[in-house]
Amino acid sequence: MAINVLNKIKLKLCEDIFFSASLLAVIITSFFNIPRIDYIDFKVIACLFELMIIIKVFEEYSLLSYISVAILNSCKNQRILTQVLCLISFVFSMLLTNDVSLLTVLPIMVLISQKSDFNIIIPSVMVTISANLGSSATPMGNPQNLYIFSFFKLNAKSFFDFSLPICIISLILIILISFIIKPKQINCDMSCIKVVEKKKIGIFSILFVLIILSVFGMVYYLASLFVVVLITFILNKSTFKKVDYRLLITFICFFIAVGNISNISILKSNLSNITQTMGASYIVSIILSQMISNVPSTILLAPFTKYSYALFCGANIGGLGTPIASLASLISYKIFVNEYPEKKKEYLMKFTILNFFFLVVLGTFFYSRM
Repeated sequence: MAINVLNKIKLKLCEDIFFSASLLAVIITSFFNIPRIDYIDFKVIACLFELMIIIKVFEEYSLLSYISVAILNSCKNQRILTQVLCLISFVFSMLLTNDVSLLTVLPIMVLISQKSDFNIIIPSVMVTISANLGSSATPMGNPQNLYIFSFFKLNAKSFFDFSLPICIISLILIILISFIIKPKQINCDMSCIKVVEKKKIGIFSILFVLIILSVFGMVYYLASLFVVVLITFILNKSTFKKVDYRLLITFICFFIAVGNISNISILKSNLSNITQTMGASYIVSIILSQMISNVPSTILLAPFTKYSYALFCGANIGGLGTPIASLASLISYKIFVNEYPEKKKEYLMKFTILNFFFLVVLGTFFYSRM
C-alpha cells in the first residue's frame, strides 16, 4: 500500500517538472535561510486563483468557444491568426498585465487548436513572448515595472522614455519572426456556437472587472477574493474542482525559494560590487532573471544600483530566455502542458530556441545603448 502511494507521488512529480523543481528548490534553499511567510505574494496567488475560476466558467458557458469561432472566421490562415493573437496578447499585457493577458488569450488558442488543424506550439510561444514584451510598455504591465517606477520615483516622461523603444522594437521583431509560420489555410470543423447562461456570464464578467481592479490596487484583493469565491460557490461550485491547484502551489514554492535565495547574506553583500556600472547592472539583471525570475531579481538589485534604466531594460528583456525568467512564461507552460502533455518536450525546445533568440537580439541591441 505504502509503495503504491510512493509510486503515485513519484509519477506525479515526474509529470510536472516545474512543480518538482520548485519544491526541490524550497527544500535546498531552506538549509541556507529560514523561510518566512512574507516571502509569498498572496495578492498574486489570490488573483491567479480568481482568474482561473473566471476562465473555467467562461469555458463551461461556451463564451471562449464563441470568441474562438469569431477570431477564426476573421483570419484567413495560420500566419494571420498568429499575428492577430500576438497583437491581442501584446496590447492586453500593457493594460491588464502579462499574467492576465496569457490567462485570457491562451485558453482561446487552445480551443481554436482543438476545433481546427491550427498547430499551436510556435504560436503559443510567440503569444507568450508578446505578453512579456508588451507588458514593458506601461508601469502596470508587470510587477517589476511598477516596482521600478515607485522605487526610483520616476515621472511619466522618464518611464516612457525607457519603455517605448523596447515596446516598438519588440513589436517589429515579433511581426517579422511571425513570418516563419506558413500561411497555411485553416481547416476547421465547427458547428454554430451558442453562448449559454448569458445572465451568469454577465455576473462573472463583472467579477472579471473586479479582479482587474484588484490587480491595480483599486479594490482590496482579499475583498475581491471573497466576492469571487462566494458568488462562484452559489452559482457554479463545480468550478472549484477544475482549478489547477498545482500551479498555485508551484508559485508558492517559487516565492519561498526566491525569498530564501534573496536573503542569503553572502549574495547580498556582493551585489553592490557587481552593479557599479550601467552595463554591469544590465547584464546582472538579465542573468539573475534567468535563475530567479525578473520580478524578484529587480527587487533584489534595486537597492544596490543607481541605474534605473539599466535595471528596467535588464528586467524586461531578462523575462525572455528560460521558462522561469518570467512567471507569465510558467503560466503559459502550465496551460499548454495541461492540454497537450505529450508535446511538452517539443514545446520546451521551441520555447527555448525562440526565447533565447529574442533575448540575444534585444539584449545585444539595448546593451549597445548602455
